[in-house]
Amino acid sequence: MTHWVASQVNLWNVAVTRAKSQLITVGGRAFWQDQSGLPALLAARSAPLGAGDDGTTAEAGTPGPVTEAREDLADRLQQYLAGRGITDLERAVLVGGHPVDLLFTDAGENTAVLIDPGPGSDADPARHLRLTHARGDLLTGLPSGGHGAKPCPVSRTVRVPAWRILAGETALVPLFG
Repeated sequence: MTHWVASQVNLWNVAVTRAKSQLITVGGRAFWQDQSGLPALLAARSAPLGAGDDGTTAEAGTPGPVTEAREDLADRLQQYLAGRGITDLERAVLVGGHPVDLLFTDAGENTAVLIDPGPGSDADPARHLRLTHARGDLLTGLPSGGHGAKPCPVSRTVRVPAWRILAGETALVPLFG
């Protein structure tokens, strides 16, 4: 099995270059880390789903500091939107399999909101921004809503940097009017 995986360089090249936002592989990470060549490289570049900064996997449903901070940002943004009269809203929703922080209907159109806390301390900021924008581009035109927001395709996606939410209304006006 390890020989087959290691010999499929072209298959992995296609998988990695065509991945839109992320590539999910399934397997025993510790086993693959002990291999050589491509399997070890893939294992070294991967992170277990739900992994914390220390590499340990968090228990499902256990809120951590990142989750709580993101919820606080979503709360603040929802309050701002409610102040503008937006009540048809969903939180933490999947649109076409992609996570969206807020989805709301305004003037008969759905807007997907991606709250951007910024890149991690060890991440390349330019790559982070590119991937966030690419993720937003994927959402436009996808069916959405039905559980708070009206059921219709996503008309636009708005990336909201965390600093704008923390700065308050004047920093949010350019994004939402």
